[in-house]
Amino acid sequence: MTITEKIMAINSGRDKVVPGQLVWTNIQSVMTMDYLGTETFKAFDSLGKPEVFDKERVICVSDHLVPPPTQAFATLLNQWREAVKAHDIKHFYDLGRQGIAHQIMVEQGHVLPGTLSIGTDSHANTYGAVGAVGNAVSVSDAAVAMATGKSWFRVPETVKFHITGKWQPWVMAKDLSLHIMGMMHWNGHLIYKTIEFDGPAISDLEMAGRMTLCNMTVDLGAKNGIIAPDAKTAEFLSPVQKGNWNYVTSDSDAVYEKVYEVDVTNLVPTISMPDKLDEVRRVEEVQGTKFNKAFVGTCTNGRLEDIEMMARILKGKQVHRDVNFMLVPASTQVYLDAIKAGYITDLIEAGVAVDTPSCASCAGIHTGVAGDGDIVLSAGNRNMKGRMGSKNAQIYLTSPAVVAASALTGVITDPRSI
Repeated sequence: MTITEKIMAINSGRDKVVPGQLVWTNIQSVMTMDYLGTETFKAFDSLGKPEVFDKERVICVSDHLVPPPTQAFATLLNQWREAVKAHDIKHFYDLGRQGIAHQIMVEQGHVLPGTLSIGTDSHANTYGAVGAVGNAVSVSDAAVAMATGKSWFRVPETVKFHITGKWQPWVMAKDLSLHIMGMMHWNGHLIYKTIEFDGPAISDLEMAGRMTLCNMTVDLGAKNGIIAPDAKTAEFLSPVQKGNWNYVTSDSDAVYEKVYEVDVTNLVPTISMPDKLDEVRRVEEVQGTKFNKAFVGTCTNGRLEDIEMMARILKGKQVHRDVNFMLVPASTQVYLDAIKAGYITDLIEAGVAVDTPSCASCAGIHTGVAGDGDIVLSAGNRNMKGRMGSKNAQIYLTSPAVVAASALTGVITDPRSI
């Protein structure tokens, strides 16, 4: 079996599962966040259960709407806080302790290798970075899981990407993710599939890069993305893990629907063109294109490794006068670590605006939204029309290294050129 099949078998009390089979599995943790949280608890209450299945394993996060940008959102947040309090949830990450939900789930050890965790937001695929099956679910499915500690799945077919070679300077996991996006295109081939990453180049990635890769598998239509746990996983989780876990990996004779090989030695800084995620080009092909807004953050690229990369490029320099550059750390912990490392000072002195950890402009409903005519260079995960605000804005997606290098010149710039 593949690692995903094994996890679904183990957690449904079976010796074996096969793609297409329906399973009723145990869930390690259930996450819900501010803008859907109140509805999730209402759905839970409708089931007639007096308490959630485990107050330590229902995780609540304020991320899309903090601090609240409107009176209506402020009222919604107050209702959300009352619901969390009424259900005596033990792990509540609210303003001052908050972060993007998927960052919090991994960073704080709420997801564990060999288990399944679910959340009411599409990028729950991020949890695969630590060898867990992570998946987005509806409010109703989350409510049932909160009541029972279980959820149902159709066992997905698995497509493997075997990643070899040596990472080149200024090339990041985001470049690999976008390269695969352009390689596969949105053609339905990966819908409801597991995307499994392995190979020596994956072993070389730190947890931040692994989270980036697994995060964007949902944007290819995949059910989940996953990387088998290793010594780096154990080191990362050791100080924070909420429970014990076992190494689960794919069998040597596991059956894959398809196996693709990618050598990162030849990978270069990569960019996704506006409005179409899978229209991917080498950055050098569009070098010189003007833009006026830069954004780094989100559950894809708001981690310490990303901030460090930007600080390396921008320290002692100045953001171009025609560029408004906003950084939003993915969590309060990431923000604090970046302050202690001196990265935030370097970036602020360079002219970068730093905002409170949240989803911010990625969802197009909060800080830093795009207006008519804006051309945004973003290290986020989606670039369809209206994603970050105005439908008359354009969004290019790329890595934090490309965003930082480009911010110096005011035009899209290959970081290798500076």
